Amino acid sequence: MLEAAQEIEREQQAALEAAPIEQTYQEALAVYVQAKFAQVEHIEDRLENLIDRQQARLQQAQAGKPSFLARPGTRQAWQSQQVQQQARLQVLHTRLEVVREIKEGMGIHAPKVEELATRKMRAERPELASDWDAMREAQRRHQALMRKQEQERKQAQEQRLGRSQSLGLSRTV
Repeated sequence: MLEAAQEIEREQQAALEAAPIEQTYQEALAVYVQAKFAQVEHIEDRLENLIDRQQARLQQAQAGKPSFLARPGTRQAWQSQQVQQQARLQVLHTRLEVVREIKEGMGIHAPKVEELATRKMRAERPELASDWDAMREAQRRHQALMRKQEQERKQAQEQRLGRSQSLGLSRTV
């Protein structure tokens, strides 16, 4: 019983210490998420601009199509350039899709941007991540202990109730 009381006291102390850790962690994460979201938007804007320029180049190259009477080497070089320009445009579109998927997509536990921000913050601030993990583990242990104590209390109450009912039955006989 004394050991359980000491464990509860330790858990409560950890909870008091956890408040600043949780606040610090959440504030830091919010900064990282905001920075990551700004980065994704910047990349998205840049890719859209590159796509616009690439489409303009492609249209310009199509306007310079060699005539039917042009030399075969000229026509072949133009076609090769067209293929390269179209391939580059396709690569840019694919990259833009990936960036938008990151921006709008969901990961396993949270939006992808938030998962990337969390990963970056944990890499750059390992001491905060370690404190956060320790606090979360202490909370889980505390919750498990509270559930166990509640279960034991219910069992003890059921046993007392069962004994009093069995005593009541034996008296009526």
